[in-house]
Amino acid sequence: MKSSITSQPTSDLQERARLYYLDWLRVLAFAAVFFYHCGRFFNESDWHIKNSTTSAFADTIMSFFELWGMPLIFLISGASIYLALRPRGAMRFLRERVLRLLVPLIFGILILSPPQIYLERLTHGQFQGSFLEYLPVYFRNLNPWNGEFDWLGVHLWYLAYLFLFTLVLLPLFAALKTTKGQRITSFLAQSSSHFGIIFLWVIPGIVLILLVDPYGIMRPAPPELVSRLFFAIFVIYGFLIFSDQRIRLAIIQQRWIALVLAVVLMVAFPMINDLLENDPSIMNAILGITLAGVLLWSCLLTVLGFGMHYLTVNHRLLAYANEAVLPIYILHQPVILFIGFFIIQLPVSILVKYLIIATLALAISLGIYEFGIRRVNPMRMVFGLKPRSPNIQSTEQATQPLS
Repeated sequence: MKSSITSQPTSDLQERARLYYLDWLRVLAFAAVFFYHCGRFFNESDWHIKNSTTSAFADTIMSFFELWGMPLIFLISGASIYLALRPRGAMRFLRERVLRLLVPLIFGILILSPPQIYLERLTHGQFQGSFLEYLPVYFRNLNPWNGEFDWLGVHLWYLAYLFLFTLVLLPLFAALKTTKGQRITSFLAQSSSHFGIIFLWVIPGIVLILLVDPYGIMRPAPPELVSRLFFAIFVIYGFLIFSDQRIRLAIIQQRWIALVLAVVLMVAFPMINDLLENDPSIMNAILGITLAGVLLWSCLLTVLGFGMHYLTVNHRLLAYANEAVLPIYILHQPVILFIGFFIIQLPVSILVKYLIIATLALAISLGIYEFGIRRVNPMRMVFGLKPRSPNIQSTEQATQPLS
């Protein structure tokens, strides 16, 4: 089977220069997050602000994305860590991650989180008064478990967890970059190159999900900090997948099998949910989690396989979009909530409301990035971007991995 990926070894620099599909996947994954949040007004689960009516169709589409969307983003982040980390360069890498992740997170916690929580309290009848009257309430109650202050930056929890995972896993990643570590990844790649073995990668993930049980299937759901620990395995998987081309080639070659398996499980999953609701025994819970894990992994292999096979061409807009991903991710939810607060009150259909919110939020977020961040070095640093050199054009700047 012809593919743009071969089994010949290449240097990190060569890898970075040609992995356009990784940039495409990053941009598309975070675009999906943007449009997902635009729909949170209209699905059945609670959110900061809700429309007066909900849509079962929106709930179905969004539930499917919830299964594998964030695992894909953490997997891409693990791949970016592999490309950014150099042998014996762990401390330098860690300093870069502080600037890349913690600085935007702190900005989001202090500046972008208060208006979001205020709108939630206002629309849920939990606070009455102006935003200025609410600010002392937000900053006074700092209890990390049930206080008003959001230590994870509301939608920016991804940055917080990614930094935590990077900090904890950095010794492992640095070890895998050594000569001995490369022998381990080479053995893993050789094993995974055999037909079907790549699907067995799901087993550690299923075990971890069973231990963490983030959905509370077998017992009351654990605290958020614990329930999201299972995302760490996808960071590791992203690092491992991009540590050897043979693993990626195996994913590409078996992408159609992954697609068929994902479709079959998607069709069967309503029956699995009915089984769990009618007989929520431990064995059925284990069965449900196992099948959900296989569905999740099959979806990831499908997206990766087809993405790596087809998204291999550069485009003049790719560098721009890849650099804009992090600032727009940081900005998008406050913008969406502010616009949605007014739009959901209009006497129009859910579809019209969604289209108005998505269009305006995207235009405003892009406008803020283009005119308020991209050309202003202090703002670039606040939003996790490297300073812009005055003597090069933006189209010539190297893209930065979101990790």
